[in-house]
Amino acid sequence: MPKLDLIHWGYWLTFGWLFSIVLFRHFTSVDPAITGLFYSPDAGFPLGDNALLNLLREWIWDGAIVVFLVAGLAWFWVARRRSLWGRGFGGGTLAGLSNTGWRAIFGTFLLGPGLIVNGWLKSFSGRARPANTTLFGGDKQFSLAGDFTDQCASNCSFVSGEVAAGTALAVTVWFVTAAVPYAWLRASLRGLGLLVPAFVIFQRVATGRHFPSDAVFAVLITATIAWAFAVAHHVVRATQK
Repeated sequence: MPKLDLIHWGYWLTFGWLFSIVLFRHFTSVDPAITGLFYSPDAGFPLGDNALLNLLREWIWDGAIVVFLVAGLAWFWVARRRSLWGRGFGGGTLAGLSNTGWRAIFGTFLLGPGLIVNGWLKSFSGRARPANTTLFGGDKQFSLAGDFTDQCASNCSFVSGEVAAGTALAVTVWFVTAAVPYAWLRASLRGLGLLVPAFVIFQRVATGRHFPSDAVFAVLITATIAWAFAVAHHVVRATQK
């Protein structure tokens, strides 16, 4: 597991959760106002038909599935090599990450985009997608982020699975690049990694598929899971000393 500033990471997550809850739950016009920037009464959400944006989104989603599977294999492979050969024979890491690092990446994908987002929230939240609400030409009622309603039967708006997957990819880049010796290169790669969820957020909101709050809470959920894995690892290591 790479060295991370878990305290500051935790502070930013706490601030992000509190700020987002207050913003989207108490200032109810924020979600429709931002989404409305991309809506036209005559054309709907024009960017929804943009082939390039949709193709890039599909590539990112497919890439997330590949990274998820690779992380699971890497976790097993490194753990197996370590148990057989030990650290002294090169069995301790892969791409700079130990088996706990790969386990954290695999677990972040599994719990974030997998079970919590797509398995639970998107299946049972019932929040209608923006394009399906009466605010933007549909026949469903707008509901606040976090409210469980009956406006959507399945694959609902809250929260965004693609944004959660993009965030997990950014977490992967952040972990893997911890072993990069040059600070400028490490910062550049991490900056590129952050562009992935940023693009997905734009694409999902601009095409009327998700409200901004769907994207923000998807980021928070996934980043919090990754932080929890990192904290658990360091707590276990501290107790073993």
